[in-house]
Amino acid sequence: MLLRKIVGILLVIAAAAGILFSLIGLIEIWRYRPVVTKAVVENLALVDQSLNTTQDVLTIVGQVVQTTTIDVTSLQATTQALALGIHDTNPMLDSLISLTSTDLPATVSATQTSLASAQNSALLIDNVLTTLTSIPFLSVDAYKPVVPLHTALAQVSTSLNTIIPSLVTINTSLADGKTNLGVVEVELNKISGTAQGINVTLGSAQTVIDQYDAVTSQLKANVEAAQLGVQTWMNRITWVLSFVFVWLLVIQLGLGVQGLDLVRGHREAK
Repeated sequence: MLLRKIVGILLVIAAAAGILFSLIGLIEIWRYRPVVTKAVVENLALVDQSLNTTQDVLTIVGQVVQTTTIDVTSLQATTQALALGIHDTNPMLDSLISLTSTDLPATVSATQTSLASAQNSALLIDNVLTTLTSIPFLSVDAYKPVVPLHTALAQVSTSLNTIIPSLVTINTSLADGKTNLGVVEVELNKISGTAQGINVTLGSAQTVIDQYDAVTSQLKANVEAAQLGVQTWMNRITWVLSFVFVWLLVIQLGLGVQGLDLVRGHREAK
């Protein structure tokens, strides 16, 4: 009997605490519903604003990547064209080097040899003309040129002597220039390869940017939908929690009645 009363008292106390908890919970739900709804709306608005900012940043970054891609593509095309142009000049440089090292010196030497032979003939002609014009019976002015033909030919041959050193200098410059152009061609090809690699990287970056933009757009659509339905969802949650607390309240009332029955000894009387 005493044990039942103690159990009954404990049940009544537990029921009273549960009823108090349920009532407080039910009141607080409806009390804080506007506050929570406002906080959720404000947070959703902040998220939406953040997503808008993210989309703007992604748009700017995408434009920068596109512009950079165009510039790098132009750089690659330019360096390739320059490298190809330099490569195409190699046969011409080879021809000039061969011309200045072999063909032109041989031509100068042959010309000087021909002039040397012509000098002897010119000297003979000069002597013949001088002799013929000195005959008294011929009414011809004496042959006395300012520069005799053989002398003029000798001067021409002598002047050709300066061409050979000039050709050597030109040949050396052409050879050095070809070597330097070869180095430039190699470097231009390296730059072109690097630009191509950058283009591949920029293409991957653009793909990632597009993916982020798609995800951001989807999130923004979900947030906007949540903003439109937040009031409805908060009302549903409030009613569901209210039902739970009312259900707990009913259970606690039943528990309290059982405790009172034990305290009063109704069960024993039965």
